[in-house]
Amino acid sequence: MKHDSVAPTAVPPTLQDVIDQLVGGSLPETRKRDLRSAVVTYAKLVERVPAAIALDLADIRQTLDRMVPAQAKVSRKRWANLRSDLAAAFDASGLRPMLKTAGVDLDDDWATLFRPIDDRRVLHGLSRFARWASLRRITPAAVDNAVIERFIAELEASSLIRDIGAQHRSVALTWNILCGLQPGSGLPAVAVPTNKPAPTRVPWERLPVSFREEVDRHLAWCAMPDPLDEQARARALAAGTRRLRRDHIHSAVTAACAAGIDVERLTSLASLVEPEVFRALLRQCWVEDGRALSAYTHGVAGTLIAIASEWVKVPAEVIATLKQLRRKLGSLPSGLTEKNKALLRKFDDLRLCEMLVELPDRLWRQARRDLAKSRRPFIDLQSALAIDLLIHVGLRMENLSALNFNEHLHWPQGRGKPALVVFRDDETKNEVQLEFEIPKVLADRFLVYRNEIAPAVTGTRPDAVFVTWAGRPRTQAAITVAIEKTVLRLLGVKLTPHHFRHLVAKIILDANPGAYELVRQMLGHKNMKTTTNFYAGIDTRRAGRAHAELVMKLRETKIGQRRRRPTPRSRLQKD
Repeated sequence: MKHDSVAPTAVPPTLQDVIDQLVGGSLPETRKRDLRSAVVTYAKLVERVPAAIALDLADIRQTLDRMVPAQAKVSRKRWANLRSDLAAAFDASGLRPMLKTAGVDLDDDWATLFRPIDDRRVLHGLSRFARWASLRRITPAAVDNAVIERFIAELEASSLIRDIGAQHRSVALTWNILCGLQPGSGLPAVAVPTNKPAPTRVPWERLPVSFREEVDRHLAWCAMPDPLDEQARARALAAGTRRLRRDHIHSAVTAACAAGIDVERLTSLASLVEPEVFRALLRQCWVEDGRALSAYTHGVAGTLIAIASEWVKVPAEVIATLKQLRRKLGSLPSGLTEKNKALLRKFDDLRLCEMLVELPDRLWRQARRDLAKSRRPFIDLQSALAIDLLIHVGLRMENLSALNFNEHLHWPQGRGKPALVVFRDDETKNEVQLEFEIPKVLADRFLVYRNEIAPAVTGTRPDAVFVTWAGRPRTQAAITVAIEKTVLRLLGVKLTPHHFRHLVAKIILDANPGAYELVRQMLGHKNMKTTTNFYAGIDTRRAGRAHAELVMKLRETKIGQRRRRPTPRSRLQKD
């Protein structure tokens, strides 16, 4: 019987193969050592042996892009060299020839084109592309969308260039700037790809007009414009909560349409909370979440049930049905998420805690030195103030971003003394007034920032703490991103502003086990149950540690008693 022969599947090379190939190469021994070191260092970063890491440029590039030098615990220079040494190692091994443009001379056409250009954005932004085109004998006149796409494809296939996803748009934009600088050259402009992600939700404009108008009326009602109206809501929803409710409604509509519900059927909010529609959209969300209940899906269901109860006013048995459908998906675990628990465990390392506490001082000093050279460190100074305040107080981001010198910061004892941070009850999420004392060093920095630094940069003495170079208030999103990037760059830890609230609780409970009331007051929780639900797990681990220490003390005591007990022979000698 004749059998078809099956060709063996080629085994993809690994980083160990790269190391093996370098051993027999013709490079100088010192260069071999440096390249092997780069490969081994990368393996340590991903916590795998070289033989278990495939030589996949896309995966390696993404890993390097996700990390910063502080995470790798190396200097910025060493981090830059690591990427270039890895590329050199892959090229020298012969397993993955790499695209190299450094040292390539521009041909005459490209050199002539660049000669009158003094815009550094153009010269730097198109340097690699122009040298690649020179290698490929592509003239400036031949550049079009296809040429740029070919360039990007070669970068993806044979380089470790950082942020490859932004290269196509960057090169296209810079090329068009060059075309504008030389209008008489006849160079063709190219299409600039968008950097916006593809929409994942049903376009709002596709929904029936009646549905959209009712959503607007409902959200306006949630703001409670007239509290004395007989139909007024019992309590006004904050602006952020109203935005989230709108997002929940939009997500619910998208899920319903994905589940097969005709968009034209959704003429009102009442149609969205019909039990069968609710069941279909909830199932769709559950499937998209990997057949598990996510916090967002739970929130969508809660929003729809609230709308059904307080706006549509469906019968009680329908509300019971909707709640039962939500219960069938299970319940969310109480307390911190596993991701947040893992983050807090990192701060069991005393060195990391010390680095975080010292971060505002380090950032403040560096930014003040650099401010004489440019305006860019002005944002770092604000980040230093924000991080320092979050460490001491743990404000919610909406309160931190709204911080105002006239309304929220007070110096009752005068300059050179601690200051107060005060928020009225109508400014906080839980309608709880907050009043905290901040130390003298931080209080003085706020004054220096307002009276000296900010006026020198913006030209005015600001009322808002967080302002742009032009003196306009910065958005909450911009402040959040700046804090996250700063902490990641200098500490190597991904820490959001909200995580500081959890760290405040951890610091308090580390020093005072069981001090939930202190945590509740610091974080502005209205209910003690909220505090204990979140942080009882921290105390459980701490209680276990205390118990282990007690057991060890008892064991050491028992062992010491045994060592001191005389042996029978020694007793006989004494007799």
